[in-house]
Amino acid sequence: MRKALLLTDGSVDRALSLRQWLETQSEPIDLTVVYALSLPTPDDQPLKVVTYREAKRLASEELNRWLTFLPQAGTSPTAPHRFAQLHTEILLGEPELMLTIHLLIRRYDYLLLDASQHNVAATFLLCQHQISTQLWCLSEPEYASFSPDLLFNRLPTL
Repeated sequence: MRKALLLTDGSVDRALSLRQWLETQSEPIDLTVVYALSLPTPDDQPLKVVTYREAKRLASEELNRWLTFLPQAGTSPTAPHRFAQLHTEILLGEPELMLTIHLLIRRYDYLLLDASQHNVAATFLLCQHQISTQLWCLSEPEYASFSPDLLFNRLPTL
């Protein structure tokens, strides 16, 4: 079974791109969805528990809303359920750092991204020589599996 990682910001477009991609897959995917939550706090102020709990609650609600856009088991005979397993994580930290940690300590077959995720592609480039994960584009089927260099040649630079 293939394992895939997706970093989400909770956007509906990303959920719909994932949904469309899942409907084209011939075998189930073990998918981990990471919602990275960065909390802006002044450098000289510690993070307060109340602030963290409220942010985590809001992120959980956002992630649950996002998940409603994905196919559910048994909802359509033409689009069978494509998840062998679906894992979701809400992590406190910058998205690039959370992605780097996931790529380096866990083994994935694919890192899924859409063409607008420049930060994900840049982070992948930093890790690519230490991992065997392939980069897969959700939003442009003709570039389903491609090299990061090709991605940066097609997209505006940061």
